[in-house]
Amino acid sequence: MHLTSPLPKISVSVKAAVVRDEAVLLLSYDDDAGFHYNLPGGKAQTGEGLRQAVRRKVRQETGLAVIPERLLCVVEYVPAAWQGEFGDIQKVQFNFLARAVGDATPRMPDPPDPIQVGFEWVPLDRLGDVYLLPRINKPLLAALHGELDDPFVDKW
Repeated sequence: MHLTSPLPKISVSVKAAVVRDEAVLLLSYDDDAGFHYNLPGGKAQTGEGLRQAVRRKVRQETGLAVIPERLLCVVEYVPAAWQGEFGDIQKVQFNFLARAVGDATPRMPDPPDPIQVGFEWVPLDRLGDVYLLPRINKPLLAALHGELDDPFVDKW
């Protein structure tokens, strides 16, 4: 009898780089990691396509309707490789370029996220200077400019 080990549980999430007027929309948080930024997004649901998850999560978190345009990069987190810095669940995150539909203004989520403190449009030329989690500032900026050679990011 051939025994196989169970498949690992891997969290699948999506993030959106919503770019407008040479700036990217970042959500700001203050939690155990300190003050930092994230791209809008979150976990995909069972049976949900990745582009559908981008649309749902960005609308939930910002009120914006977006169109996911292209995949920018895929970020992998393996807890053992990072001494569990971001928890003990293995994660894969798909980062998309997304275009906002219309000229709506972002808003805070409802119900509120207790650790989110705001959002801001960060100029692309300042993206390298902010504390973004995961720490993908350089590959994200390269991907936005169409200059990322390897879209698979496993080193933060």
